[in-house]
Amino acid sequence: MRNALVSHTKTGLIQYINNLRALAIIVVVLAHVTMGMLTTTTPQSFNWWVGNWICLICLWAVPIFVMVSGALLLDESRNEPALLFYKKRIRRIGIPLVFWTVLYLGVRKVFGHEQLTARYIAELIFIGMPHWHMWFIYMIIGLYLVTPVLRVFVRNSSFKERILVVVIIFALASSYSLVNLLYWRNQRSIFTLFIPYIGYYLCGYEIRFLDPKKIPLRYLVAAVLFCAVYIAMMTGIYTDTGSFVNDRFVLDFFSPPVIVMSICIFWAAYLADQRKKLRQSFRKTVAEKVASAAYGIYLLHILVLFCIREVLGRYAKDDNFLLGIVVVSIMAFIICFLVISVIMKIPYLRRIVC
Repeated sequence: MRNALVSHTKTGLIQYINNLRALAIIVVVLAHVTMGMLTTTTPQSFNWWVGNWICLICLWAVPIFVMVSGALLLDESRNEPALLFYKKRIRRIGIPLVFWTVLYLGVRKVFGHEQLTARYIAELIFIGMPHWHMWFIYMIIGLYLVTPVLRVFVRNSSFKERILVVVIIFALASSYSLVNLLYWRNQRSIFTLFIPYIGYYLCGYEIRFLDPKKIPLRYLVAAVLFCAVYIAMMTGIYTDTGSFVNDRFVLDFFSPPVIVMSICIFWAAYLADQRKKLRQSFRKTVAEKVASAAYGIYLLHILVLFCIREVLGRYAKDDNFLLGIVVVSIMAFIICFLVISVIMKIPYLRRIVC
């Protein structure tokens, strides 16, 4: 998600990258709005079940961001030395990381009334959670650290070898996620957080080299719909009245339905772009603008949701639950997009978002 947006003429990459980034950031905002609305919803009510289902089917958005990063950063045309790569990434992500970490620690203090001791701050940073959505930024740093090594691997390995590695990583990540929840409950840390996402990272690179005619687009769409229906039917197993996920089973970024949804959505966007179904000039322009602001929107939207909740929280009731999700999601997205668009035009200040 962090990668600078560049044109197809310069990189050989095409419009599906912009389409995916734009769609994924919209879905992220929708999911987080829904999660916030669930806190005031009556457990086991119709709205409560619908809200949990929305959150669960939106889980593919984060893997999509990782796959987009893999498609961009593992591109074979990028042959810069490792030190040069690290220098570029530190320059682009260092300032935003420090700024937003400090800002959201302040949010914890002001909105959450938490006592921020030095020990507690260090703990939050080591687990990648100055605020709960910031984990993604800390995770992507880990992927950057291993990118030069992965570039060597993809250049010197066969298609079957890379697919085997992806399958193994997904199988281990899915198994560990479930077993850890059931028995260990180990706290994740910034030192290992990125490791299971290498599977998605490599997938983003690999899908670009698949034959567009190998799997019809309708099969990919059918697979996504099947996973969404499966999640809807099994939501009762995955959720309970006390938490977002049930201790008996976890539906997270590495559960089989989410892995399938993520890969199929990425692949479908790629195929649709290859067939020039999404190249209308208006859609292309909108997708590019939203995609270029996606990183900033991700960082800002939680703060905007806090502010909206302070103003409109008294209206959060079961009888306007679905309307609230739609209205607040649109409102939050527009506010974030406009603010980030302005920030990106201001010299120096733009470094905190891009």
